[in-house]
Amino acid sequence: MNRRTYLKLAGASGVAAGLAGCSGLLPGPEEDRRETDTPSPMGTDDEEPTATPDGTVTYRGMEFDTVLDAERDLLMDANGNRPIDEKLLTFMERDRALLEFGPGRYRFDDSHRIERAIENVGIVGRGDSRRDVVFWTPDSEGKDFLNVRGGGSGFLLENVTFDHMEGAGSIGSTLRMQDRLHVHNVEHVGFNPTDNEGAVDNLSPQILSPDGRAVVERFVRTGPTDIVSHGHLDGNANEGAIWLGRDHVGELVIRNSRIENTGTNAVYASRVPGNVVVEDSTFVNNNQASLRIGGKGTVVRGCRFLVDTDDAHPGNRGSYINPNGIIWETGPLGETGGRIENCEFVYRSAPEDTKAAIWADGSAGGFAVENTVFRMGVPGVTAIRADDPEKPRLGVTAAKPWGVTLSGVVVEASAGVDGAMVQITGRPDSVLDGCCFSVPDARGVIELSKSPGSAIRNLNVTHDGDVSDAVDVISTNESPRTLLRDIDVTDTGCGSDAAGNSTPDLSSSPAGN
Repeated sequence: MNRRTYLKLAGASGVAAGLAGCSGLLPGPEEDRRETDTPSPMGTDDEEPTATPDGTVTYRGMEFDTVLDAERDLLMDANGNRPIDEKLLTFMERDRALLEFGPGRYRFDDSHRIERAIENVGIVGRGDSRRDVVFWTPDSEGKDFLNVRGGGSGFLLENVTFDHMEGAGSIGSTLRMQDRLHVHNVEHVGFNPTDNEGAVDNLSPQILSPDGRAVVERFVRTGPTDIVSHGHLDGNANEGAIWLGRDHVGELVIRNSRIENTGTNAVYASRVPGNVVVEDSTFVNNNQASLRIGGKGTVVRGCRFLVDTDDAHPGNRGSYINPNGIIWETGPLGETGGRIENCEFVYRSAPEDTKAAIWADGSAGGFAVENTVFRMGVPGVTAIRADDPEKPRLGVTAAKPWGVTLSGVVVEASAGVDGAMVQITGRPDSVLDGCCFSVPDARGVIELSKSPGSAIRNLNVTHDGDVSDAVDVISTNESPRTLLRDIDVTDTGCGSDAAGNSTPDLSSSPAGN
């Protein structure tokens, strides 16, 4: 296929039309979309291919001199009778080449390891939906569809689905690049087993250059899982959807994605030197944590977290243990910094070992939570818990400053849910400013311990009890010089959009086509 023919077909019904038609994903209304701090030069999901004057196809910031059809040009079997392994590896020896897959189920039997540095290589499904192009393997062991080890600049994976099917085995891709890594509109369907049954992390998008960038957009995994305890307890474990290794030193942006039902951290992106931004994504019923993340350069923005394990996927095996929303930690790095903003956390039901919607370990220093709503309906689950950096559980003591800043935070607790909604320990100079709590009983709703020099101001607390004094609302233990100013204890309520957030229906925001 020459470049002119490709563009003609793309404009009519090929890749451009197929991809542009997938714009109905998360988030919902346009006004709820938010941009990253540094707008991406690499395009959005409604980008279409264009041709340069010399006929080169340009798409997502990459130039392709060659566009191939998987069936016609490489004789790959779209019916899944013959594996595509050899032909796929041959294609991956090219540079500046785009491989299009028409609708079908493509079988592969082996993992595909690419040792060389690649330049501008793309694999794109040409269907109207990402589920039109499916890759699967009959092997009961976990397989890497692609394991790109040699780096390079420019790789695209788009508009395809990986089918784990039922039982043992799953599929992953490790993509280690210097720059310009794109994963768009990719889904993993089927059952998610344990390590002993062939589980692998589904995606590891690592950027090896400090100036490089990766974008993962509209990544979806919602299938059932065999949930087991953490691996160090019984020798078995689950794997998550997205994992980053310590070689990641650039920037990763995850946006408009949806992950549900993982048995372990859905996105494990802590303990990396590089930056991580997660925005406009939805996380539902993920065990251990939906996000394990933290440190400088970390931003979680516009995301929604729902935990309702009484209404879990009917295909799950095992039982949920501790579905926290975010575990904020940096392990051996001991970093400070990062922020969570414009998010919503909803807890309707959860097991008793669940600790908090946001649980900050002592290995993470100071961070901020801004304009975020917590709707807490489970007794014993705290909205925000920040542990003592002198007693880290998951790494080393974090670098100072250790203070936590909460601004524009709204906590609404249901009837029967009482006790501390914010617990801050060992974090001097912490600040709560402009926050609102609507709780059944305001007594001790904020616990501040070993955090001298902190400030709580412009606080509104509404409740059904008989507490009317700020001293009863805020527990300060070993926290001298704490400033309490403008504390209003009333029965007026916080309002449904007190933090500037809408209240989206999390159950009705799937990740589209």
